[in-house]
Amino acid sequence: MFENIEPHSCNPPGTHLEEVSHAGNTVRSIEKAIIMEHRFAFFFWMKWRNLLSDEGTLHQPAPTLVTIDWHRDLAPVPDEQKSALEQLDQNNFSDITNFVWAQFDQTNDSHILCATWLNLIGDIILLQNTTDYQQSTVKDMNGNSHDIYEFRDLDQFQQFMLDRNDQNIFFDIDLDYFVHGKGKQHYSENFHRYSNDEIKQVIDISKPVFQHIIPNIDGVTIALEPGYCGGIVNSCQIMDQFHSQLFTETNKWRTL
Repeated sequence: MFENIEPHSCNPPGTHLEEVSHAGNTVRSIEKAIIMEHRFAFFFWMKWRNLLSDEGTLHQPAPTLVTIDWHRDLAPVPDEQKSALEQLDQNNFSDITNFVWAQFDQTNDSHILCATWLNLIGDIILLQNTTDYQQSTVKDMNGNSHDIYEFRDLDQFQQFMLDRNDQNIFFDIDLDYFVHGKGKQHYSENFHRYSNDEIKQVIDISKPVFQHIIPNIDGVTIALEPGYCGGIVNSCQIMDQFHSQLFTETNKWRTL
């Protein structure tokens, strides 16, 4: 096994990382991580949560995760994996990357509760295409409670967010949210990506929910997941429309 030559500054393979302004604090910037497989979002939530803590800009026990995804991605953490997570050296980015790549569920659905177990994220607010509204609670390794709120209805999701006062948010998107049907290697007969107009109906920076959360976003993770989007062409087309709804061509937040 080869040692990474930059274990404390490397990023997961295939990551495209961009710096954007912090929409609520002009003297700060945040990172936008574009990843191929969703489970690597764990790496960035860990990195950003620790950075917020070190800088004194973490204003709640852990950042709220606001995530948009076709799937729930809430697979429970196996007991044998919990102790391995606790033993990770969170300053060794190479080890973290290798652990996520090799030890997390290869279907990319266990990263959220792994991050919750380590208190890298706090409450979880999920807009998904799987089930109607439901709420649950999980404990982290220290016994702290983390509430999980799942929505299928966009208006219900928006109203819930407007009633909260989250000061630190990680905004996470799996582009497969924007598909009709379901599949990976084998797709349902009705499988097709959202039209650009349908994407605009969900991601619209003028909506109150985005006006409310964007000033408090401390990091953005975007999972391309071409296998679940019907191929890399679909994924890229969705990305083009989704990204242009929030960011200008010069990578600045569109006017709030």
